[in-house]
Amino acid sequence: MPKLLLTIDGSESSDRAVKHLIHLVKSSQPMDVHLLNVQPPLMAGEISLIATAKMVGNLHHDKGEKTAESARALLDDAGIQYTFRIELGHIAETIARYAQNNQCEQIIMGTRGMSAMGNLILGSVAMKVIRLVDVPVTL
Repeated sequence: MPKLLLTIDGSESSDRAVKHLIHLVKSSQPMDVHLLNVQPPLMAGEISLIATAKMVGNLHHDKGEKTAESARALLDDAGIQYTFRIELGHIAETIARYAQNNQCEQIIMGTRGMSAMGNLILGSVAMKVIRLVDVPVTL
């Protein structure tokens, strides 16, 4: 069974990627679907000095769960089983590492629709993922 990684960020583009995956699964063969949300580490100014590691961990978990609500509902409604993970780290690098560690054969992800100039200056998560992995990436 092909193993596929679907990354989500809670955006409309991310939901379009989920719908694309649903179409692929329904029109071909069953797939081992891994649903991944990556939470970037909090910056020092975003948390109180009195926040414990457990509090920060709970915050990341809650944000990841909230971000995944729409994607999980779409997959559940379509009857597609999946493994869901929330990871913490730099987004593109974490996606690439997860794909490699779990031997995913393809990655599907949405794009945020950044302008061409913005991509030239800042790059994008999708472009970084493409450079870091050696499996097909569908955007």
